[in-house]
Amino acid sequence: MRIGIDATSVRPGHSAGIEAFTYGLLNGMADGPHELTVHVLNGTGDEWRRRVPSERIGWSEVRTPLRTDNRLGRLLRRHTPRSAVTSVALRRTVNLVRQWNRAPVTGADVTVYPFAGVPVNVDPSVIVLHDLRQLQPGLGSPGFAEVIRRNVARAAAVVLSWPHPYEQAVRAFPEARDKIAMIPLPAFHAARTLPSTEPEPGLLVYPSSTAPLKNHATLLEAMALLPECRLVCPGPLVEPEASRLRARADRPDLRGRVSFPGFVSTEELASMYARASAVVVPSLWEAASGAMLEAFSWGLPVACADSEPLLAQLDFTRAEAAVFAAHDPADLAAAVRRLLREREHYARSSRAAGALLAARTWPDTAADYVAVLDWVRAGRPGPIPRSSFAETLSSGGAR
Repeated sequence: MRIGIDATSVRPGHSAGIEAFTYGLLNGMADGPHELTVHVLNGTGDEWRRRVPSERIGWSEVRTPLRTDNRLGRLLRRHTPRSAVTSVALRRTVNLVRQWNRAPVTGADVTVYPFAGVPVNVDPSVIVLHDLRQLQPGLGSPGFAEVIRRNVARAAAVVLSWPHPYEQAVRAFPEARDKIAMIPLPAFHAARTLPSTEPEPGLLVYPSSTAPLKNHATLLEAMALLPECRLVCPGPLVEPEASRLRARADRPDLRGRVSFPGFVSTEELASMYARASAVVVPSLWEAASGAMLEAFSWGLPVACADSEPLLAQLDFTRAEAAVFAAHDPADLAAAVRRLLREREHYARSSRAAGALLAARTWPDTAADYVAVLDWVRAGRPGPIPRSSFAETLSSGGAR
């Protein structure tokens, strides 16, 4: 089977969880018998080859106008009002300009789109709909929501990664139920072995981009109430929020205790986890928090917001975390103190969840994807293939 991957929406060093997902999926597929062609942004091929070092993948670099990872794009993103950035009119215009300036991907039996927020322009296609945030009032963008709805209607199959977004998608798109599959993922940066050294007292880690829904603002106000703690927040620096957060971190009550190092290597992130006392996840919405899954694999205790997807994630992994009200800095600070006071209790729960999820690998995930792609290539005979690991989660086997 000839598989195309349209990864032109994934910018190395800028795309956070979607980037880690795409690297993992490609590495899982690379040793299989299928022919892979991956389309990436012009000028990023070397970084992709470094992240996915397989001689069996064909790489195609594509020029894409109106990018947000160059100087002009960053300036426009920083100074354009949010009402304009999220509008349907702007999203339609950007997508039209991009489509006029690039030839459609051809030559594949099936094409995968790792990010469902860009228009599908070839058939048959499989889109990866990580979560339905763009359809949520107050969190999403009307422009992206329109693209996602059109993509779901057009795609031959739709894949989601975890029970909460899967169930949401089935409710939101009942007409597409028969072509929606759930294929769970491994932890993006799982621990190979648990740390043998004592953690650094009071060191908190929150790996995430600085997108507003990640809710760093509440976390920083909580840190002002936790003078005994330090916080490291690795991840892509998304403007204009990144500048606001760094300015807040530079004020006297936080200076020297909060850092935003930007996108870091896998080795640097592993070093942070190895030294951390706990992981804090204040996010307002996720498909499933990669930081939380990674914390489980490292046996690190977790404090997390009471947002619906995070609570669902705790439910299907049967993990226990110190839960706090998402917008309440005082409650967040109290949860962190409780977490550190009862650290071994919460760490034991994380280790149990990590053991449950440790059986999931990228080759497993890739095999589940290939089954769906082959189903599409064959004309979608019978029910869409189901992941056995997904069936375990959905049936309560994780409990």
